[in-house]
Amino acid sequence: MDCYEPEIALIKKVLQENPKGMTVSDISRKIKVNRNSVAKYLDIMRISGHVEMITFGPAKVFFPTRRIPISNMLNYTSDYIMVFDNSLKITLINDSFLEFMKINRENIIGQTVHEIILRMFSDESELFLGIKEALDGRDYTKELDYENKKQRFFFIVKIKPTTFEDGKNGGTIIIKNKTGAMLAEKALRDSEENFRKLLKKISKK
Repeated sequence: MDCYEPEIALIKKVLQENPKGMTVSDISRKIKVNRNSVAKYLDIMRISGHVEMITFGPAKVFFPTRRIPISNMLNYTSDYIMVFDNSLKITLINDSFLEFMKINRENIIGQTVHEIILRMFSDESELFLGIKEALDGRDYTKELDYENKKQRFFFIVKIKPTTFEDGKNGGTIIIKNKTGAMLAEKALRDSEENFRKLLKKISKK
């Protein structure tokens, strides 16, 4: 995609100026590039999510993408999410993660993912392996716990391969907090055990 960047930038610009949509021929005339080339660039842009297409009869009309930016979408979940690039630098982190860790975004973006892992987990070697797996294109899942001064937490950590718009690889760490469910399960087990003990005492009377 890099070698077509000037033409793709031009197409993005004219589509932004014409939000009602444009056909391949419209774009071709506007940017003065032949129709076949424009059609090829638009195919690339559709695959990478930069444009959307609607068919009206025989005509294909293209629009600038209306997707919600991923940085906004990450904040719709209570999971803790962090994205890192192939040099292990953090590029995105959601609000839930920042709030849990009591850290500011400006202090974390650009830092290495290892720094956060070391801050959260003592058994960091397992997750470092998962990070490498993700960069090699493989999913990784691990159950881990984390303890601060106030509480012990139980997490399911998933690390998934991620491809950026420039084609480079990275990874996404998704941490699901299972503490509430685990504590509820433990309370239920304790309650059942206490009930059994109570029945046993009654039966002996």
